[in-house]
Amino acid sequence: MFEKTKKWLTGNPDLAFAMLLACCVYGYFAITNEYFMTGRTTFAIMERFAVLGLVGLALTLCIIAGEIDLSIGSNAALAAVIVVRFTDSLGAPTALLIAVLISTSIGIIQGYFIAYLRIRAIVLTVGTLMLLRGVALFVAEEKTVMLTDFRIPDFITTKYFYYFSPASILVILVFMLVGFFMSYTRYGREIYAIGGARKEALASGIDLKRPMIIVFAISGFCAGLGGVIIGLRSGTAQALGLQYLLLAGTVAAFIGGVSILGGRGGVIGAIIGTLTVNFLNTGLVFNVTPAFLVQLYLGILLVIVIMFQTGSRIFDQSQKRRQLLSDVDLRRLDLLSRKHKYQKPP
Repeated sequence: MFEKTKKWLTGNPDLAFAMLLACCVYGYFAITNEYFMTGRTTFAIMERFAVLGLVGLALTLCIIAGEIDLSIGSNAALAAVIVVRFTDSLGAPTALLIAVLISTSIGIIQGYFIAYLRIRAIVLTVGTLMLLRGVALFVAEEKTVMLTDFRIPDFITTKYFYYFSPASILVILVFMLVGFFMSYTRYGREIYAIGGARKEALASGIDLKRPMIIVFAISGFCAGLGGVIIGLRSGTAQALGLQYLLLAGTVAAFIGGVSILGGRGGVIGAIIGTLTVNFLNTGLVFNVTPAFLVQLYLGILLVIVIMFQTGSRIFDQSQKRRQLLSDVDLRRLDLLSRKHKYQKPP
C-alpha cells in the first residue's frame, strides 16, 4: 500500500505539492491560533467548501478540457436570485429544481456553441458573463430579493456528525460522482484527451461536441447548485453578487494541480485546492487580516503554484530529452557492435 501511494505521488508531482502546501497552510494556522483546530472552525471550513468546492470542481474540469468558464459567477448569481425569488410562491424543492435546470441548460448551450463554432470558451463566456448579469437583474427587478420563511436556511445549516451540514454532504456526493465519471468512464477520458492533445483526439475520431457539452453542463450544474446553496443559506440574493467566485475558484483549481495547458488534474486536486484556499481565508479571518492582504496572500500562493508547475514541466521535458538521447546512444552503440561483429576482415 505504501509503495503504491509513493508511486502515485511521484507520478503526480503537482498533486503532491498541492497536498504539501495544504498541510503547511493548515499546520501554520493550527500552531499560531488556538481556535483553528476546533469543531466549529472545521464546520465553517466545510460550509465554505460546499460552495467554493463546486466552483473549483467546475473550473478544474473546464481547464482539463483546455477551456475556462468565465460566466460561472454570473450563472451562480442567477440561480441564487431564482431560488430566493420563487421559493415562497413555488416551494423550495420546485424553485431549486428550476434554478439548477436553468443553470445546467445554460452550460449545455455554451458547450454546444463552443464546440460547434470552434471558438475559445474565454471569448464566448465573456459575453454570457454580462448577459447573465442582465438576466439576473431582470429577475430580481434590480433589487435584493429575500426569503420570508427562514426554516429552510435553518435546515441547510443543521449540523450532522458535528462537522457537516446537508449542503456539504450533498457537495461531497457530487465530488464522488464526478470523480467516478472522470476516472472510470469513456466520456471522462475524452475530456482529458481534448484538453491534453486536441488535434490528436479529433484525428482519432473523438467528437468535440460531446465532451465539451458534458464539461460545460457540469460547470453549469455546479454553478447553479452553488448559487442555490448560497441563496437558501443566507436567505437573500443579489443579481450583482458572487463576483468573487470566479477568482477564488480559479485559484483553488490551480492550487489543486490542474495544468494550465489542459489534460492534467482531477477531482482530488480540486478538493485539496479548495481546502487550501479555505484554510488560508479562515486563518486570516482569525488574525483580523485586511481584505487587500487576503487577496495578496492568495495571489502569492497562486504564483508559487504556477512557478512549481512550470519548473516541474521543464524538469520533466529535460528528463524525457535526456532519456531519448540516452536511448539513441545505446541504439547507435548496438548497431556499431553488430557492424563490427559481422564485418569481414580484409
